[in-house]
Amino acid sequence: MKLTVRLVMLVVGVALVITTVLSVLDTLLTGEPITAGDVATDFIEMIVLSGAIVFSVLIIERLRNLEGETIELRRELSDAADAGRVWRAQSEHLFQGLSAAVATQFDEWGLTPAEAEIAALLLKGVAMKDIAVLRKTSSPTIRQQAQANYRKTGIGRAHV
Repeated sequence: MKLTVRLVMLVVGVALVITTVLSVLDTLLTGEPITAGDVATDFIEMIVLSGAIVFSVLIIERLRNLEGETIELRRELSDAADAGRVWRAQSEHLFQGLSAAVATQFDEWGLTPAEAEIAALLLKGVAMKDIAVLRKTSSPTIRQQAQANYRKTGIGRAHV
């Protein structure tokens, strides 16, 4: 707010000085006397012109600030994208290891491919009715396969 008040005072002061200088020059060059109307008109013209210049400078400064912010945001976005790529690469490695460990365990338990698929979906938290839709089979069939999984794995009887 203080900057705006100073800016307005500067514009008015510059306009007053320019108006005075131009009025004196006009009188000296034309030899005509200065009227109050001429001074007021010149003063208003100078205020408008000075205001337009100051406004333009403020817009240019704001654009420079926005350009700097844009550059910083692009850098941060690039850093985040790089971090995301690193995380995905690390996660993919871990996921592949986990998938291999789960598949090995399913093999040790002697699960059929269908039972292994159901077990994997259950591990992911998919509901049995949704598994039935995904596998295009009935819910009772999925329940039977899930019970077979529980028997083979020795996990215990689940309420399915």
